[in-house]
Amino acid sequence: MSAAPLVGYSSSGSEDEAETEACARPGVGGRHRGQSPLPSQRLPVPDSVLHMFPGTEEGPEDDSAKHGGRVRTFPHERGNWATHVYVPYEAGEDFLELLDALLPHAQTYVPRLVRMEAFHVSLSQSVVLRHHWILPFVQALKDRVASFQRCQKSPRVL
Repeated sequence: MSAAPLVGYSSSGSEDEAETEACARPGVGGRHRGQSPLPSQRLPVPDSVLHMFPGTEEGPEDDSAKHGGRVRTFPHERGNWATHVYVPYEAGEDFLELLDALLPHAQTYVPRLVRMEAFHVSLSQSVVLRHHWILPFVQALKDRVASFQRCQKSPRVL
């Protein structure tokens, strides 16, 4: 059984060495079979391309006033999604009255506290998911909670 060589090596004659050196040095016999010599420097990138997507290098502006006073607990990174699991809470009149009574007192200690429009009970802390993990995460969560009975809001008797 004979095996064909994988690579065919050329002879190591002085003719081949001279040709290789000439091709490696632009400007000295650099044209080989219709090829032009390689430029010694790269061309500059136009400003229009450099500034095509302004603000993408620094990341998004982190202004808590734009999202209900919430403050980011970890820095934003492109491709990451901050995720948490929660149950929405529909606030009743009693809850809102209690909130209105407590909020001014709490603001003496933490002035930036504000009343939120919607309420929820968090079931997890914020975690980071990559985009391609979101659907498997949601499906796994649905599979886990499928066996739980749904809670119905019952009227409160005073």
